[in-house]
Amino acid sequence: MRPHAAVFVFHGIVPADRLSEVSPDDRPYVVPPEDFRALLLAARLSTRRALPVSAVPTDLGGAFYALTFDDGLASDYHEAFPVLRELDLRATFFVVPGLVDTPGYVRWSELREMVAAGMEVGSHSLTHPFMDHLDIADLRREFGESKAMIEDRLGTAVRSASLPRGWPAPGLEAVLEELGYRAFCTSRVGWWHPGDPPLGIPRVRVSDGMPVERFIAVVEGRPRVLWRPQAADAAKNVVKACVGRHGWNRLRTPLLRLRYALEAL
Repeated sequence: MRPHAAVFVFHGIVPADRLSEVSPDDRPYVVPPEDFRALLLAARLSTRRALPVSAVPTDLGGAFYALTFDDGLASDYHEAFPVLRELDLRATFFVVPGLVDTPGYVRWSELREMVAAGMEVGSHSLTHPFMDHLDIADLRREFGESKAMIEDRLGTAVRSASLPRGWPAPGLEAVLEELGYRAFCTSRVGWWHPGDPPLGIPRVRVSDGMPVERFIAVVEGRPRVLWRPQAADAAKNVVKACVGRHGWNRLRTPLLRLRYALEAL
């Protein structure tokens, strides 16, 4: 079997008693702190090692996994970072410089502390827009200015980035290569194989309720463990292609609100 590895993506880490504060659109992406710690503890016991995303394209063996965090939420520092440090695991945090130091988001001083402890910080764009309607100049601004701002504030090179909002843009890969990025994480579900394009890294989303057993199966790269999320992702992409971004949002938001309203009964 061809060597392969998983790059995971987390978003908010939110205690159960605060879930009501999370918008329905964001709820599918949050994980309770106790579940987060259980997942990482199990990963720490794996024979595979955790790599920062910028190191993924240069690894030829595939015996690793990578932990990434999108958006730069405050829980990255207050919930995720202490567990990573306790378990001696490295991770990559993709931040939006325009949101750093604002309510609900991580602070520059906290990011500096995380970098000093071995964490990687990458770009999640400058303003977190939908990318699919941007031209080349806008793409260059979103990932060029964000890269420069993070490097200036943290004093460290930014080598990786991730796609905000899940809608890719034509020409983005060329812009990223021009700007000197080594790795770019997408929202596509799948394995990373050594030799794959470094500016198109697929990821596996971790969400509330993901069993530890399934998480570890993905960490260890067991066969067929991704077939269900890949099938769901393919079906979602078909719908998105048919209805477009605005149509997708009009479908998704009310369905999520109904789901969480029913769960609250």
